[in-house]
Amino acid sequence: MPAPEYSITPKLAHGNTIRVGRGDTPTWTAITGLQNVEWPDRTPSDLDITNQASPGLAEENAPGLLPATDFSIDMLLNDGSAGDTALTALNARDGTTGMKELHLLEVGVGGKTITCVSYLKDYKPIGNLKGNVMMRAIWRCMATVANAA
Repeated sequence: MPAPEYSITPKLAHGNTIRVGRGDTPTWTAITGLQNVEWPDRTPSDLDITNQASPGLAEENAPGLLPATDFSIDMLLNDGSAGDTALTALNARDGTTGMKELHLLEVGVGGKTITCVSYLKDYKPIGNLKGNVMMRAIWRCMATVANAA
């Protein structure tokens, strides 16, 4: 008797990607050493559109604007890599304006990809005394420019 088939086709997560795109015609840099990659939470708030003609004595809602949201990832420190160099540069503030560079952030999880306009809020080391040196990157994601989800 053959073994039963799986009810779903599992997909390994080792192909998840994070890339940053800088410039008018973006030059893309892949971030390496990723640990867990979670999709940015862009759940819109609800707008109350209840009125005197709402059906069934029930409230009515419509989706509001997509929020600007924080998105963070942890990665193994790959000191001096192209990704580390790009994130270090993106973490610096402009000496004149004090602003941080807007750039594209592409998140790929499970074969689905989203690209947002963002800025890097922080890029810093984390970790414990006996573990690997980890880095945490925290972005503020704003407008979605491409969504293949």
